[in-house]
Amino acid sequence: MASSRDVALRAGVSRSTVSQIMNGHEHRFTADTVARVREVAEGIGYRPSAAARTLARGTSDIVITLVPNITFGPRLREFIDVFSGELEREGYTHLLRLATSGEGFDDALLSLRPHAVVSLAPIDEVDRRRLERHGVLVVEQPAAVQERLDIAIGQRQARHLAARGYRAVAAAVPVDLREQRFSAPRAAGVHDWSLRNGVQLLPTLQIDLASGGAVKAVSSLPPDAVIGIAAYNDEVALAVLGAAQRLGRNVPAELGVIGADNSLIAQLTTPTITTIDFDLEFSARYMVQLIITGQDALEPSAAIEVTSRLRLIAGDSTARLPEGTVLPAPDDWQ
Repeated sequence: MASSRDVALRAGVSRSTVSQIMNGHEHRFTADTVARVREVAEGIGYRPSAAARTLARGTSDIVITLVPNITFGPRLREFIDVFSGELEREGYTHLLRLATSGEGFDDALLSLRPHAVVSLAPIDEVDRRRLERHGVLVVEQPAAVQERLDIAIGQRQARHLAARGYRAVAAAVPVDLREQRFSAPRAAGVHDWSLRNGVQLLPTLQIDLASGGAVKAVSSLPPDAVIGIAAYNDEVALAVLGAAQRLGRNVPAELGVIGADNSLIAQLTTPTITTIDFDLEFSARYMVQLIITGQDALEPSAAIEVTSRLRLIAGDSTARLPEGTVLPAPDDWQ
């Protein structure tokens, strides 16, 4: 098994230099020295032990992700899978922790000496300071960035529905309080775009997924109107679609339904559900780069790019017009 001594001999440096470069202190040496040591280490298959890295850095190779206390849907699972794979390729061990309200970081977790904590949920300022005192990098997506993304999703949904001929629009959100951090700005995006562009806005539908509440919500819609429904996600869209069918409301002729997440269920329904997709791989890889470079938040340019990567996946649930026909957008649509 290759050792730091082998690397030092081949690279013409001391074992101390090898240890420091391989354990995250390459800034102390010239670029040529760092490149030579890493090339030799790669060539002979040397990797420092986890214990040595922990001693040298003061932290381990563990990355803990705080998962928001929301419905653990397929797209969140997909993000975690991609993120875990990218971390593993960079030599990190990935652990998940459910972020529940009022529960701080306990000593058992801190004893792991994590290299970084990635927060997909708001993190308490007291916890943040405590982690940073222990030398832990705290990486999070600022609430303003997430809100901007969710608003953009709602706006994109409303614009699509209007372009497909639905001149009245309603947002549909789950009643589950855990989802409100994301559902409220998505509904706000629907409201904002509709009001700015002269599209009739109907009251938001509150969908109780647990008790068949979708039927009650959909039955509250005007019976003779042609309405587009912008659902919080594909799961809510599926509930709305099922309720419409039970009530005899034709989708897409009478009701148009658009979801978000581009999950598998959107493609398995009849009609298939139009949905909004976002680039999870880009987001996961960018978060890993933040960890590698020691940054604690998305840069504004990256946040804009995440939003620009939103993509409409057309299904049959909004195909009110003949195939290929889309109403021209008025010049004053914003």
